[in-house]
Amino acid sequence: MSDINENDPKRAAPTHQTPDTKLPSQTSAPDTASEPSSAQPSYVETRAATDADTETQTVPPYRQTPPASNRMPPWLIPALVAVLVIGVVLGRYWGQSGQDSDAVVTDTTTTPAASTPTSDTEQTVLSVETVAPSQANIDNALSTDGTIVAKDVATVSAKVNGVALERVLVDEGSTVKAGQVLAVFDTDAMQQQVNQAEADVAEAQATLANAEADAARVLPLLDIDAISEQEADSYRTSAIRARAALAAAESRLNNQRLMVNNAQVVAPVSGVISEKTAEVGMVAGADPLFTIIKNGVLEWRADIDPKRLPQIDIGTPVKVSLPNNQSVMGKVRRIAPTADDNRQVTIYATLAPSRAARAGMYQKGALILGDERKQILPNSAIVSNDGYDYVMIIKNPTTTDGKTVGRIVQQRVEVTERRGADVVLAEPLSEDTQVVKQGGSFVSDGDLVEIVASSTQVSP
Repeated sequence: MSDINENDPKRAAPTHQTPDTKLPSQTSAPDTASEPSSAQPSYVETRAATDADTETQTVPPYRQTPPASNRMPPWLIPALVAVLVIGVVLGRYWGQSGQDSDAVVTDTTTTPAASTPTSDTEQTVLSVETVAPSQANIDNALSTDGTIVAKDVATVSAKVNGVALERVLVDEGSTVKAGQVLAVFDTDAMQQQVNQAEADVAEAQATLANAEADAARVLPLLDIDAISEQEADSYRTSAIRARAALAAAESRLNNQRLMVNNAQVVAPVSGVISEKTAEVGMVAGADPLFTIIKNGVLEWRADIDPKRLPQIDIGTPVKVSLPNNQSVMGKVRRIAPTADDNRQVTIYATLAPSRAARAGMYQKGALILGDERKQILPNSAIVSNDGYDYVMIIKNPTTTDGKTVGRIVQQRVEVTERRGADVVLAEPLSEDTQVVKQGGSFVSDGDLVEIVASSTQVSP
């Protein structure tokens, strides 16, 4: 306070000071002590008393405010707090970034050591068994869908009209031989017609015999001119007519007998009944009663892209899938000379006899175009995720104190087909690759695992 008063220019001018004016510093101690502590002059009152020669203080000291230049704006405190918080956050972030940078530099400088996993610094997550990929002869097949149909069929229709079926002797799936009776029509009415025809024949025979006898008696009289030539011709004509009537009666009899024979429906060829419409009591019409697969031979018909035709020849083996994990083999016997409306070419493959194959079945088949050497892995080694297939490969295996550990690297693969317990890979892996045999879904890329056993898959 004394320094401020000495440097004050107004304080340095004693000429303007009146004798009766006393400075606060010059006030005697007894006077100051006699006043209460609440009445002691403040810093503002002291300055106001010091500057009394230039201006008169009219406002009470306790109501005076500091100058505007010395007041703190109300918005400054929140701003300072915000700056402080941002500074703390940035300090922590920069500190963390510095640690990450140090870690990166450390990993870069110590890459050889990090690539070799050690159980001393990191614990293994799982103990696994590894397997190496192997080679196998895989059929190079062209798969497609097709329909099993009869190679040759024979339809059996009724040879009689207006007659009801009396008996049906076979059913669908029955194996029949040529000439075997399949059904029988009601022959009672037809037998009556046969009897009538036989009577007509007998009558015609009698008429013929009488005419011939008359002609034999009368015609010799012509030689002695006992009868005229006209009368002789009449006897000859009567005999000829009687002979023609007999032939007609015999023909009707044969036709009626044939109708009776046709009342039995017989198989024209040997084979298997594939369709039956005949029912007891139905009246025969134009529709077939039975359909027979000739000799029971079936074939598989499939449409093929013309671009693949150069790989297919007459005699190419075919394997057709059947229900219940069964299959039947066959051979291509014919290739259509023209393409259909879909620009596909139809192939016809004759199938071997099979009780599981039925005409009309729509089954997948494969044309075997030859063998190809491909790489296989156990199906248990494949890990499927998000529609893709992966294998877990162990990199840089090291052995320490009898314990072998390695780092997991996930690699995507493409599986072309599954063959029993194995899968065929489109792109081969390295022959010395160690793949987790099973349990690959329990490890992740970068995990450290312990190898407990290794094996090489045997080619099938």
